[in-house]
Amino acid sequence: MAEELQKKSGTFEYGTDVGSERVKEIKKEKSAAKGVSKKTKKNVLITVINSHCKGGLCNICVNYCPEKVLAMGFSSVEVVDPDSCTKCMLCELRCPDFAIFVD
Repeated sequence: MAEELQKKSGTFEYGTDVGSERVKEIKKEKSAAKGVSKKTKKNVLITVINSHCKGGLCNICVNYCPEKVLAMGFSSVEVVDPDSCTKCMLCELRCPDFAIFVD
């Protein structure tokens, strides 16, 4: 069935490489970016792409985090307490620059 789908606006595609070009670009940058800080706990991985983060100019992810896992560092957000993360993903959902990811 997936082979029969044509690339038209409004059609659905199946597979692992599905999404807008910007999302694909962000996924590539997420996995290969230099200057990426990662903090983990047993089943939580919080990734911050420092080159995308506006730092103190934005501060949205820090304000929305209910568990105070994030704090504003010198030039970008920092993960200060990854063990408290509940994976609510509010930081990732609210970030306007796609600079933080929770896996």
